[in-house]
Amino acid sequence: MRILEYDELDSTNNEAKRLVRSCEASSLFGTVITAKKQTAGRGRLGKSFYSPGGDSIYASFILPPPADFADQHITLLAGEAVSEALEKTTRYKPEIKGVNDIIVDSLKVCGILTEAIPGAIIVGIGININIDENDFPDELKGVAGSLGLSTGEKAKLFDALTEAVFRIVGAGCGQESLAL
Repeated sequence: MRILEYDELDSTNNEAKRLVRSCEASSLFGTVITAKKQTAGRGRLGKSFYSPGGDSIYASFILPPPADFADQHITLLAGEAVSEALEKTTRYKPEIKGVNDIIVDSLKVCGILTEAIPGAIIVGIGININIDENDFPDELKGVAGSLGLSTGEKAKLFDALTEAVFRIVGAGCGQESLAL
């Protein structure tokens, strides 16, 4: 596993796609791109994903494409991985809404965006960790939430998330293990 960390990116998925397009995709399988802040985070259907930082997790995983790619299938597996990591490391009992939202206490705390490009699948996961509810844009107030975890709890969640994504989603991509 290789983790590439940035202070700020337009989007971790965009950076992952730039990397895959610049070299042999298979050499990047098992790579995680993270950013402390995204200036143009994206969600499904062209929606923006509010990602100001706040000690949140913004990460994109570069995975091999399965033989029969279906983004909803991979996205649901990623949702399982996020839910498992949250249950393992926090007191929260998350729900998967639709195929790409993770809900805790009736608020969206996580979004997932799966994108296929030639040679790779990019799974982007954004988890709101410490964003003050008053800092959310008006259209997200009462819809989006934040987990309120300490730095140590965030680190444990990230480790559990990474392990779960490589195990659960990697298996869905036909790989025994992507934890390199």
